[in-house]
Amino acid sequence: MNSDQKLLLYFFAGVFAFGFLWRRREAIEHTVRQVAVAIVLAGIAFFLLWNSGLPPLTAYMVALVICVLIRRAQPRRSRYVSARTKRQAIARHENETGKTFKRGRDELDHILPHSWGGGNSEDNIQVLPKKKNREKGARLRWWE
Repeated sequence: MNSDQKLLLYFFAGVFAFGFLWRRREAIEHTVRQVAVAIVLAGIAFFLLWNSGLPPLTAYMVALVICVLIRRAQPRRSRYVSARTKRQAIARHENETGKTFKRGRDELDHILPHSWGGGNSEDNIQVLPKKKNREKGARLRWWE
């Protein structure tokens, strides 16, 4: 494999990885924010413990424990979909299909499932018939 072929391979692998991560950007952003908060607070704890006279290794171990405890205490991503987002998804569905939204027949669905990192933004919510939504579950099409 020559250098041009390797470059092309790396380019396509990068494009694929970017597409994969872009779809999960909200979950990644949430996790990065939580980890950053935990690390900053653990760093502050380390600095305070070290300046109070503890040996550096002991202060570091206590700061790691604090980091883990802070990370576990932070809340999970919310599954709450705002009323505004619901209304916008229903209005978009009614404009596109011409059908009226009925609660017994239709459901709101995450295009990219919440368990896969999909968010509750307007571009990830759609209206599907109840039967089709239940069949879909958290599965994605092969190309997503």
